[in-house]
Amino acid sequence: MKNLITPAIAAAVSLSFVAEAAAEEWNVSVWGQRRAFTEHVHFLADAVAEATNGEFTMNISYGGLSQNTENLDGISIGAFEMAQFCAGYHADKNPTITVLELPFMDVRNLEEEVAVSHAVYAHPATAADLGRWNARLLMTSPMPQYNLVGTGEPRDTVAEMAGMRVRATGGIGQLFQSIGAVPTSVTSSEAYSAMEGGTVDTVAFAQHAHLSFRTIDIATWWTENLNPGTVNCPIVVNTDAYDALSDEHRAALDNAVDASIQHYLENYAELIERWDGVLAERNVNRVTIADEELAALAVNAAPIHQAWIDEMTAQGIPGQELYDLVRSTLAEHRAANN
Repeated sequence: MKNLITPAIAAAVSLSFVAEAAAEEWNVSVWGQRRAFTEHVHFLADAVAEATNGEFTMNISYGGLSQNTENLDGISIGAFEMAQFCAGYHADKNPTITVLELPFMDVRNLEEEVAVSHAVYAHPATAADLGRWNARLLMTSPMPQYNLVGTGEPRDTVAEMAGMRVRATGGIGQLFQSIGAVPTSVTSSEAYSAMEGGTVDTVAFAQHAHLSFRTIDIATWWTENLNPGTVNCPIVVNTDAYDALSDEHRAALDNAVDASIQHYLENYAELIERWDGVLAERNVNRVTIADEELAALAVNAAPIHQAWIDEMTAQGIPGQELYDLVRSTLAEHRAANN
């Protein structure tokens, strides 16, 4: 039988295999629906694809790859190459970055949130902490200070917050617990049903989450200045997948981070501008917490800070160093932007 594979065909097949080998496709695990909280992931995917002429692409899955509380586990076993998660979902798995979830840390805007998050992410202790999960921190998902929505009479004093059942995680949950409230850590996707069914009286979220998870639809009031803290939600990549990238693809990924964060900040600013209209459209009352009530809450935050430092130190983690890093980064950022 004649050999039908001519030199030209062989060359074409060879080139096909080379092209296939050069292509890179990553799966990305997020949750909920596309919203302000995930816009930087989409921007990153588009930027990487453009920089590599379509050779490095990302498939972004909303809940199809993993539950939001198990994304770090999925990264650890290489079930997908990139994921978003929130530290408060499993503080024991990522203790170093929970410093960013402590209450009343005086982070005043999203730019400051980016600065302190990336400073903590770059610390060797944090890299080692996430390294236990074969995870490499890529960028943050900066969120503004959380505020409450609720139904019925507003909870606008510390006394009225005692006994309040609140959806709050991390340091915010600890703060509410310290004044006699009852925090629960139901996931963001479960918050609406928990509020609708009466499992919780109030929900602590950033603005985008109140919209995306519809808690604002059943709320009658919103605290516009409680600002007890926020949740830290990094984007991480599987270390093995990152190391396996070609130099060109790795550079494309790394170089897209700053622009992705900037896109996120600009997009979130537009959401904040629309927020007044959202409240008015849904007849949600704006509740202002008095300064003396905020001061009383802040007093309760100090022991939570020290307890966190002591707990980290007992685990062999440089808690004081990480805590001081947040404070010094804030000071440096403000000095540079004044």
